Amino acid sequence: MTDGFTKHGINHLSASSINLWANAPDVWVMSYLFGKRTPMGPAPWRGICVEDAVVHTLMGGSEAEAIQMAHDKFDKRFLIGDEATSKERAMIEPMVQQSVEELLEFGKPEFSDEKSKQEKISITAKGDGWTIPVIGYLDLVFPQHGTVIDLKTTGRVPSKMSADHQLQRCIYAAAKGNMAVKFLYVSGKKSALLEDGDVAETLATAKKQIARLESFLQHCDKETARKIVPHNPGSFYWRGAEDLREEFYG
Repeated sequence: MTDGFTKHGINHLSASSINLWANAPDVWVMSYLFGKRTPMGPAPWRGICVEDAVVHTLMGGSEAEAIQMAHDKFDKRFLIGDEATSKERAMIEPMVQQSVEELLEFGKPEFSDEKSKQEKISITAKGDGWTIPVIGYLDLVFPQHGTVIDLKTTGRVPSKMSADHQLQRCIYAAAKGNMAVKFLYVSGKKSALLEDGDVAETLATAKKQIARLESFLQHCDKETARKIVPHNPGSFYWRGAEDLREEFYG
């Protein structure tokens, strides 16, 4: 019998897709079964711009030039005007400066893919009649220190990693078993290097979520999935995508 993932043409999962299934199954169904994605807001785009600037600087480039490139990249996607967008843009410079300050001691990162400046990793989840790769992309790998660091820009630096981020970290740690995996949280004013979550326990919990997802997919075609999946119109996942939510779920 064809497993649920093969039935729907899903050939891999990721920490973000597993977390989305657990937190907002209605958004998951729309995104992964119907190919309709909610738009990226200014905050996650700001994070991408900061990461690019940090990598440029760590590789020996000018920090000032990197910050200017980050501003230019942000401005091409978002027109400055509303307060929320302007606030995110204003955080780029201090976040880059804080990140570089924290990471300089590690030296230059290494990338298996120089073009994307990332390293793809994969582990395999197995269950009753199904197997699915779980993939991810590493931000900063420092082999000389035996350390992988994922950069997280945020408005408020946490004292402990969220469950969602712990899953992401543990997937990376399982794939890079001989290296420490840490997340650097940067707000522009503060930073914290965190390493929370037991790898075996976290992945065991994730496997249960994956198994439930496979079973759901096994028993549904995509239209049935849309009709029966729990729908939460007040979820923050729909912020900025209210029209899409109305179109898809009514």
